[in-house]
Amino acid sequence: MRRFFVRPEHVRGEELLLVGEEARHAFEVLRLGPGAKALAFDGAGREYVFEVTSASSKALAGRILEVREGKGILPLSLTLVQGVPKGRKMDLIVRMGTEAGIDTFIPVVTRRTVVRFEEKASSKVLRWQRIAREAAKQSQRTTVPSVLSVCTLEEALWQVDSSDLILMPWEGERQRTLGEVLARNRQARQVVILIGPEGGFEPGEVQEAVAHGAVTVSLGPLVYRTETAGVVTAAMVIYELVLRPFP
Repeated sequence: MRRFFVRPEHVRGEELLLVGEEARHAFEVLRLGPGAKALAFDGAGREYVFEVTSASSKALAGRILEVREGKGILPLSLTLVQGVPKGRKMDLIVRMGTEAGIDTFIPVVTRRTVVRFEEKASSKVLRWQRIAREAAKQSQRTTVPSVLSVCTLEEALWQVDSSDLILMPWEGERQRTLGEVLARNRQARQVVILIGPEGGFEPGEVQEAVAHGAVTVSLGPLVYRTETAGVVTAAMVIYELVLRPFP
């Protein structure tokens, strides 16, 4: 069955309503009409099997046949604090990160950030939120990650201050590996990953993060690009803290 995103406020009793791009795609592209069955998820953990009762390019109404909960939810909250890279690399980071299981994206401006936002920041965040919704739909998640407003690294560090574990992959770390840190923190359920833009974090930013409780770690002998480092780290964290059996 086809899968769509429905806003929680558009689910009322035994009925739901698709609007905007979701309704247009369902009606004009997929040709769904009365009697057709499909799936919808509300981004908050619920999925609905529904039957279309009326359809147009502006709105599609459906009768809910079944409610499902909990599919695609990890017992772990992952936040990626990402130094915004050049071009449209952040689009890729949000898409891959959503597929990898990240719950919250915090785009940050660092000392080595090349992008200048000014008034364009809000429009970029809206695009990243749309990409997160589409990626969640494609990867069968029932939750949609949050993409927060662009802020400074210092502001982001205050936002994640109460997390169980703050990881900072850093090329300057020669001793402590990610695996070692995760092995000592198997009970962590709120994990933050700090990734710099092209060129990484400056030493002063590393010191600032460590002062907020971040742990610098090595990802091994390979050097990852900014658009892959966060996703690789998230996959390692999920494997160690969720998928790997406890000894």
